[in-house]
Amino acid sequence: MRARPGAWPLGLGWFAGGVLVLGFARAAAPSLARVGSLSIDVATFSARAARLAPFQRALFGASWSVQRRQFLERELVREALLEVEASGEDRRLSSARDAALARALLQEIEQRLHTAGVPAEQIASYYAEHRQSYEAPRSILIWRILVHQEAEARALLHELGTPSEATWSRLARERSVDTATHMRSGSLGYVAPDGQTHMPQVRVAPALFAAAERVPDGELVPQPVVEGDAYAVVWRRGSRAPQPSQLAAVSADISAVLEAGKFASEAQALTEQLRRDSVRDYQPALLAGFEPRSIDVLEPGQPGRTNALETRSVSLSPRASDTGLR
Repeated sequence: MRARPGAWPLGLGWFAGGVLVLGFARAAAPSLARVGSLSIDVATFSARAARLAPFQRALFGASWSVQRRQFLERELVREALLEVEASGEDRRLSSARDAALARALLQEIEQRLHTAGVPAEQIASYYAEHRQSYEAPRSILIWRILVHQEAEARALLHELGTPSEATWSRLARERSVDTATHMRSGSLGYVAPDGQTHMPQVRVAPALFAAAERVPDGELVPQPVVEGDAYAVVWRRGSRAPQPSQLAAVSADISAVLEAGKFASEAQALTEQLRRDSVRDYQPALLAGFEPRSIDVLEPGQPGRTNALETRSVSLSPRASDTGLR
């Protein structure tokens, strides 16, 4: 498809999943880079950049001069490289265009690595090196009564003295403002130094652990502990040493970590190899005159000008895939 004489294309379609169809602009369009048989021109860049929200542009750098170059380099050139490579593998894909070739190529790498699996000796080596991160840390069994006023917390400490379970449980039910725990004696379960409890969805202020650590098992923390805008009366009920995990219990997680690392390495190596083989006429300096506008598409300047590009506003027809970055 070619543009009508004298008119600039208003946009280029996307492959499903965000892969551009490149190289259909008119021959006179400034080319930012050529990748194999594909050309990344100013119209392609502007149509894609127009869909970037400000927060998405910020992912590519602190200033627009950096952002536009990084967007070209990290997104458009990379997509074109993968598209060119995947186009040669059509026989293995059910539908080259509908399956989004660049994504399909990466998925093929991922599937191959997953099928091959990670050798047991690599999993064991990784576990030995990172064993501490797979241990359940030492933790303290904490009961606490949470109240709004410091004076009330101090009065509770005086009333409890040397607490009994019966007295503590009654006061927790009557006084604690934490409705999630007051009916179970204010028990937070075992709390780690970072405030994580034995329940993955429950985390408390690390100050509770730090305060409980200063007294022996079975004793009250002698001072109220500030917890947000409230005050906690803390009773250290017990403690637990670090719990080392078994390799068998975490081998699947370790395998996933190692597999993801291999995938990232292979994908990066492929992109770099394709870049060396296929990218030519790379001219990011042509972006110097382009400024971000939400619905502007660039038109070429005068012949020979690379740093002054004219713009005109258009309405871009929305598509399901026009959501900015992948």
